[in-house]
Amino acid sequence: MVLNWIFEGMVNWVSSIITQLMDAVSGIFLNALGTEMTAMEEYFPFVARAFTVMQYTAWAILFLITVWQLFRSFGGTITEAENPWSLLARSVVFAVLIYFAKPIFLYLLEIATAPYTALLNISMNGEHFTFAGIESSIKSGLVTIVSTTSVVGLLLIIILMIALGWNYFKLLLEVVERYVVVGVLCYTSPLAYSMGASKATNQVFKSWCRMVGSQLLMLVMNVWFLRAFSSSVGQFIGGGAGLSNGHGHIFLWLFCAIAFLKTAQRFDSYLASIGLNAAQTGSGLGMELLMAARVITGAGGGIMRNAGNVFRGGGTSGSGAASTGFMSGLMNKFRGNSFVRDAVVQGGQRMALGGAVGVIGRAFGGIAAKNGATLTGNSISSVASSTSNMSGKIGGSIADRSLANYLPHLNGQKLSETEITGGKITTTALGENGKSVQVNMFNADQYEKPDGPCKLVTASDGSQWYQTASGEGANSFYDSPNFTGGIGDAEQVQAAFPSAESGTTLRSVDDGTMEATTSDGNSLWYNSGYFDEPSAPHTTIQSADGVDWYAMTPNGQAPEFESGVDAGSYNLSQFKNFMPGYDQSIASINADSATDGSFEIRHDDGSGTMFYDSARYSVPHGDFKTYEDSGGHQWYAINGSPAVERIPVYENGNPVYNGDNIKTTTRATVHYSSKPTRYSEPKPRSGECKPPQRKK
Repeated sequence: MVLNWIFEGMVNWVSSIITQLMDAVSGIFLNALGTEMTAMEEYFPFVARAFTVMQYTAWAILFLITVWQLFRSFGGTITEAENPWSLLARSVVFAVLIYFAKPIFLYLLEIATAPYTALLNISMNGEHFTFAGIESSIKSGLVTIVSTTSVVGLLLIIILMIALGWNYFKLLLEVVERYVVVGVLCYTSPLAYSMGASKATNQVFKSWCRMVGSQLLMLVMNVWFLRAFSSSVGQFIGGGAGLSNGHGHIFLWLFCAIAFLKTAQRFDSYLASIGLNAAQTGSGLGMELLMAARVITGAGGGIMRNAGNVFRGGGTSGSGAASTGFMSGLMNKFRGNSFVRDAVVQGGQRMALGGAVGVIGRAFGGIAAKNGATLTGNSISSVASSTSNMSGKIGGSIADRSLANYLPHLNGQKLSETEITGGKITTTALGENGKSVQVNMFNADQYEKPDGPCKLVTASDGSQWYQTASGEGANSFYDSPNFTGGIGDAEQVQAAFPSAESGTTLRSVDDGTMEATTSDGNSLWYNSGYFDEPSAPHTTIQSADGVDWYAMTPNGQAPEFESGVDAGSYNLSQFKNFMPGYDQSIASINADSATDGSFEIRHDDGSGTMFYDSARYSVPHGDFKTYEDSGGHQWYAINGSPAVERIPVYENGNPVYNGDNIKTTTRATVHYSSKPTRYSEPKPRSGECKPPQRKK
């Protein structure tokens, strides 16, 4: 009894969907389309704009055909050429017709408007109905043959409703196709006129004329067929399937109705068989049988598979189609997908009803899960957002194919080994390069932020999750948008990095690396998903999706000094402006290593001072001072004492020998007690991210 009740509910749901769809589209086509080109121009505005191009193309084709036929006339009788004067006269006539092609076609449409409007305005009382009455009329008619509470009766209702509804939709598609064909003929009509001047091509023009006449006839017949079918349905719902002669039956009416719809669909082929050039539209025959078979197939678990479609809810979120599913229609306490959820969750609390209905529902849900059903975001949320002691666990292939319904950013990923529990989700993603990535997600309400790179993602229920990734290809799970470095990216930069300084521009350099331009200068930013935290001075900037970026402190830039040993007035002025806090006298400046972040000044007493950029060098050992340049950047200053060093003597690039020894000379230099270590570039990320702690 419970199985019959469930199956009857499924039939009622399918029937209601079909009749609602038929009601939704009934009557909207004839008035909206008509014999005007309004819908064609407003739905496809390009065709109206391109009409001038069609005219020029037609004139070009007409010119080429005329020139070719005139050229043939030089061959005399052996080429069977046309009379050149007649050819020129017809070419002029058809050139004018190309110019007036659209007004001529619209005039033909006005002629077709009279019968179209007359058929549309005929009053029929029985046409005021809703298709929802068909299902109850069919059920009443079947009582005399078979009980509608049996599976056989229910299957008959589904088959008949699908066959009738599908043929009705096919006819509506034919109606629209025929209208579109007329529109195409209208806006390409100049091309047809280009074929009319020459006897060699005027058969094309004549065939086009026959097709235009045939399609206008089809437009008028659209009204005739649709209104005739509507009157038949209204008569059937109002008075049943009986005839005045005492005969008639529900099956006779159904067969007649379906045959009438199929005749209407194939009417263009009937016109073609009598010599009219009606365009052949529509799909192949037998599609209604295919659609019915997809719903009621009994072989190989087909019935259960389609029952699973009802249970799975047909959506990718917790609402939507599932909320209009058959189970929600019968009982508002649960969704159909809940039974699939309860069938696959190990432990935890159930989401759907209990008792006998729950047992049967979970049985159907288990069959649906094995036949490709997916869990909605709402069903997954009932597990993932719960605490671990109440959630249970979801795993296996259904978890692999359903996880993207809950975490939309995983759409398109090939997942395996997925496990969903309360507050924690683990899965393995296979990238396009064949590399697998272990992806772990922790509910932000239940876990502390991981101590390492992570990304904040949002689930379909609005909850936020910390996502970590490890393994080859893990970097791709921390990527940010590509930036060009232009000011046009300002809004995108602000959205991706809300905490960044206003006016910051970014340019993507390499995977996980960007060049930032701020008021302090240029620097590189490194993605924590790609690199370990650098030892060089930096600040950590968090993106909108929670990924940490290491923003390196901009390098100090020494001024451009003039070359030469003596410190001229220009170098002295440059240095004083650059380092206003340095008050010792200067004899010379050596800026050979300025591009590496260091330079040297010499004093009158032979001593010197080396300056090192604090953004590129670590804190020196021993004595040093820190100076701030005019831009606010820090430099380490190490003083050196005068010294003398021996250097080899070279002539013409070769060392000079004094006997067996190389000849040397002395040179004044400066001795520095220490030299700071240059910071290394950030290293690729190593090690795995430690699992975060649960919140207390």
